[in-house]
Amino acid sequence: MAAPRPGSLADAKRQAAVDHILAAARRLVLGKGLDVTMDDLAEVSGASRRTLFRHFTSRDKLIAAAFDAGIVDYRHQLPRFEGDLTNWLRETCDSAHRMNATIGPGFFELASRQDLSPELAAAETKRLNEFRGAMTDICVTLWRAGGHQSDPPASLYTTVCAHLSPHFTAALMIDAGQTWAAAAELAYLAIESAMHRAIDS
Repeated sequence: MAAPRPGSLADAKRQAAVDHILAAARRLVLGKGLDVTMDDLAEVSGASRRTLFRHFTSRDKLIAAAFDAGIVDYRHQLPRFEGDLTNWLRETCDSAHRMNATIGPGFFELASRQDLSPELAAAETKRLNEFRGAMTDICVTLWRAGGHQSDPPASLYTTVCAHLSPHFTAALMIDAGQTWAAAAELAYLAIESAMHRAIDS
């Protein structure tokens, strides 16, 4: 029997299975934390432990790959700027905080624990770099739309980063008892104000 050719139906099925495993693993870890077992991951994905180990040689590599896939999804779900700055900024704040609202204990453990394995530490470094890159892109878009060709001021970047952070969403939802939509509105107002201050300074 001939081996499957690159780009064959077998490859597509394999990738679909991997994508399903990663999505299921990401949901479980975000909701339950980093200490889930391979048995937990097998149960939630509907795959056997053997299948999981065939695709990922360790539990931490599977969890790290799940977080990596989530990072890509995050940037793809942010809206593109199409000329209307006010509408785009509102949609960006809404999209960011809507996604942030789905984040649970696993994210905050990844961001704060000091005992991460090399695989998970690398995933957190990548996540943080990607998040900061997305925030930089938002700042540059804001600044260019305001008619400036220079680099955005640090104060604008800090405001965007802080107010679109998952930690900001969590503070509003947990500490203040508000919704992700309230976090998005506060973020919009803070970023808009920071933009005006930067232009006037």
